[in-house]
Formats: sequence, structure tokens, C-alpha cells
Amino acid sequence: MPELNSTEKTVYEHIYPDLHDWPIYKFGQQRKEFIHQINQEILRDLSTLKDSELDQILAKAIYAERQRVKTNPWKADPPNQAIFFRKLLKEYHENQISDENKKSKNLETAFRLVKRYSEEIAGNFNINTFQFVRKVSNAVFYVLLSKPKLLSLFSQKKMKAANLSRLKVLGNLENIRALFPEHTIVLLPTHSSNLDSILVGYTIDLATGMPAFSYGAGLNLFDSEFFAFFMNRLGAYRVDRRKKNSIYLKTLGVFSKNSIKRGVNTIFFPGGTRSRSGEVEMKLKLGLLNSLIQAQRELLEENDKRKVVIVPVVINYESVLEARDLMIQHLKTTGQEKFTMRDKSPSIFEYVKFAKRLLTRESSVYLTFGDPIDVFGNQLDKDANSFNVHNQHIDLKDYFVHEGKIAIDTQRESIYTKELSECIVKQFRNYNLILPCHIVAFAAFRLLAKMNPHQDMYNLVQIPEEEVVFGEKQFRQYIIWIWTFLKKMKVSDKLKYINQIPDDMDELISEGLETLGCFHNLKPLTRNKQGQLCSEDFITLLYYSNKLNNLFADEEINWQEIHLDLDPQTKLT
Repeated sequence: MPELNSTEKTVYEHIYPDLHDWPIYKFGQQRKEFIHQINQEILRDLSTLKDSELDQILAKAIYAERQRVKTNPWKADPPNQAIFFRKLLKEYHENQISDENKKSKNLETAFRLVKRYSEEIAGNFNINTFQFVRKVSNAVFYVLLSKPKLLSLFSQKKMKAANLSRLKVLGNLENIRALFPEHTIVLLPTHSSNLDSILVGYTIDLATGMPAFSYGAGLNLFDSEFFAFFMNRLGAYRVDRRKKNSIYLKTLGVFSKNSIKRGVNTIFFPGGTRSRSGEVEMKLKLGLLNSLIQAQRELLEENDKRKVVIVPVVINYESVLEARDLMIQHLKTTGQEKFTMRDKSPSIFEYVKFAKRLLTRESSVYLTFGDPIDVFGNQLDKDANSFNVHNQHIDLKDYFVHEGKIAIDTQRESIYTKELSECIVKQFRNYNLILPCHIVAFAAFRLLAKMNPHQDMYNLVQIPEEEVVFGEKQFRQYIIWIWTFLKKMKVSDKLKYINQIPDDMDELISEGLETLGCFHNLKPLTRNKQGQLCSEDFITLLYYSNKLNNLFADEEINWQEIHLDLDPQTKLT
């Protein structure tokens, strides 16, 4: 597969050099009309419900929203939301007084709620804002990923060149670009950092030559008026994960479906939120995936030849800034009373130390684009022809036909959605780019577990770090075992890329130690003054080691029974 990396330094020309030709810009020009369209569609759907069903979902929505306003308000929420829902509740109660026209009154009340949701969700795209953010992003990622030089900060060309060497893109971009002009591309990345949205958007613009994508952003990110100003003008649509009521989810799904039908290329994180454990997602949210299948069905109904093209993307960092905080959240949630450690707030000295590391260390980020597939998981060639696992050509209409015509079958489409989810998870696993930092972290934490066979994960991370030194021989033996396993997965095509891993063990270990969590004040894995392997932070070490977990998900491996009897001088090759 063709690959973009620091050696080749391939940069694609923009498919549409003029930003006015970008689909997302054209969509922004039609925002008012589009919101009206989705409001009317939802109103039609609600009208088909029985009186009792509509009454129930409206009552539940208003109750849930009033509870949310009381117990979990955010700064990004509209300032008048308490008043709005109080009035909506009063209106709902008035609807119950008389049975006459009760349903039509409830529809009016529900419609007011839908209009509020659709206005909240829909974003916009401003060319001037995008061009400004493009320049700012050059500087931001230059500072984050390279050792910044003052003079280079005044040169967009130098910063872009430096960023291209640090943002490494792999995958069959030729096929994806070939599909872009005639079809709608939906990128589904893994999610591990708050940087992910801007990272993917910036990399698309910098390295792939594709126009900007619309993307889903958690409403909590709009708490900052500064960031909200830009995200509101960069094609972001807002997703509020607190809202679980069926009217909100319906509005979000209809928004997604219709934007896809209009040809708006989109990014959304199918895992729903950042992976707290550091693992690549193995369970996905099905709601928005289902909207992709609905969009494809409606396109076929309208004899529109465009396809919804899905491209899974795996993001791999050498250093995730919020790794420790995310891992603590995961341990508290899953371990509850087993995990009792309290994390202290960082001091000013620690912030200064972190800033120094940020300015003096280099780090790389890898984005691996998977194979383009249709909404049923079939492979697509550059002409958007669908082929099943037996390399047979597939007509997508056949998936939706009932008694000779395309028909809506929600139960059947829910099965398709689940199968699509499984296909995406499989690509996440196959395209999970393994780096030296992941291997050394995985080997060290498994060795820690081997040294403490009766301790679970929650107890292991609470062992005082100063009491543990990793044996060099056993550590190297684990490296050999993992490397051998990864090579077998590559041969069986269960893992696409291991070419970033050095064949020489000393080089692998050295690079792994140098790059692993390089921005953290406490080093996940390092050498002490005596040259012995040790960790300053088992929690962060666990986070990075988990990057390999999904590769072993289907394997029956008892880690405690692995015999470390390999010669540690054995060459990896």
C-alpha cells in the first residue's frame, strides 16, 4: 500500500484548490434551508406515532432535560435553558387538560424542542476563519511535535515542512481521493485525545489534499468561548452526550443522515468518547452508524448513484497529554472500591517542567487510513464498485429490496448496523500501527504482572514505583515474544503495519524508551542512575501498554504461564 511518511514526504495537491468549491462551504450556505428540512422530516415522523407513544416520549424528554439542567449544567448550555424547559413543561401540562387536539398540541410542543435541538447541533463554515485557523494550526502543531525554533515560527513553509515530518499518514489515500469527487466520505477515527478533532482536520488539509470535513464535537468543548468561536465556523456540529432522550437522538440521527445525503464529508468518532483505558475501541455507538445506512437507502430510492464511503482511521500517539488523567478515570469507573489512589493537583513547578519538556522534545503522531468500504462493510475499488469477501460484485439495492422494491425494515437495518460496527472494529485492529513505545510499555507492564502474580490491575498500579526494578533479561525475553507474535499476525494479514518497528532489539528498546510518553513529567519507563529499567508512573505505563490489548483479544493467552526461557541475546530478525 502507498504510504506517506517522513522519508517520502509526499504531499497531495488539493482536489479543489478554490475553497468556494468545497462541499462543506456549499452546505454552510444552505444552513437555514437544511435545518428547516430536518425539522419537517422529524415532525412527519413524530406525526406517525400513536397519541400515547408521542405523549410518553415527550414527557420523558422534558423530564430528562429538566433533571439535566438541575444536576449537570455546562457553561456551553444556552443561558435560558431552565426557563425554556419550565415553559415547555407548563405547555405540556396544558395539553393534557383536554383530549381534543391533544396530539396536535403535543406535536407543536415537540416541534419547539426539535427546533431548539437542530439549531444547537448544526454548525457553519467560514472560509476566512478556516484560513486563519490553518495558519494558527501550523504553529500549534509545530510547537507540540517539534523542537520549535523562534525564526521558524515566522515561516509558514518551514512549520508545514516540520509538521509533515511529524504527522505521518499511512494507507491507500489514492483510492480515497479517487472516490472523493463523486461520493461522500465518512472518516471514523479512533479517539484518545482532545486533540483528535483538530489533528485529523489539520492532517487532512496538510497532507491528503482533501477539502475540510464536517465533524462532531462534544458540546463540552464549547465551554470555552474562544474555542467555541472557531468551532462554530469550521464545520463542527455539536453533540451533547448528556442528552439520551429519543427526540434528541432522533434529531441528531436525521441531521447526520441528511448531511451525508447532501454530500457533506464527515468525521465522527464511533466510540462516542475518548478511550479512557488507552485501548483501541472494540465497541462502537450504533446510532450514527445506523444513519449512514439510512442515508444510503434513501439515495438508492432516489436513483442517486452516490455511495456513502466509510474509512476507518486509527490514530496513534507516542505521547497523549491527558494519558494519566484518562487512565485514572477508567480505573475509578471500572475498579470502584478496588482503586483508592488519590491524585494530587500539579504544582506550578510541575507545569513549568511540563512546558520545558514540550519545547525541548519531539514526538510523532501516526494516522493510518483503513480500506474504503460501503455501509455493509464491502470493499470498494477506486470506481466505487462493491465487492464481497469472495471478490464478487455487489449491488447495494439487494440489501434493501423486499418484494421487488426498496423498503424500510428497521429490524433488518439494525442487524446491518451491528455488522458494520464489527467490520470497523476489525479494521481498527488490523490497522492499529504498533510503535516501539507501545511494545516496551506492554512488555514492562506484563512483566510487572508476572512479578506480582496474585495482584490485579488495580493493585499493580498502586504498588510504590520505587520498589520495582525490571530485570533486563526477562524484559528482553518479553520483547522477543511480543515481536514474534506481531510478525505472525502480519503474515496472517491480521496486522497491516509493523514496518515502523526496528529489527534490532537495542534500537527498538532505545527508541521505545525515548518516545514513550515523552511529554510526561513522570516517565512511564526509564532507566535509573544504575542503568536499571524502572517506572516513575505505573498508571501511565498501563495506559500505553493497553494499545496492544485488542491484538490479543481473540487469543487464549495466560500471561502468567508464559515461560521466559528465550535467550535474551536472540536477534529479533
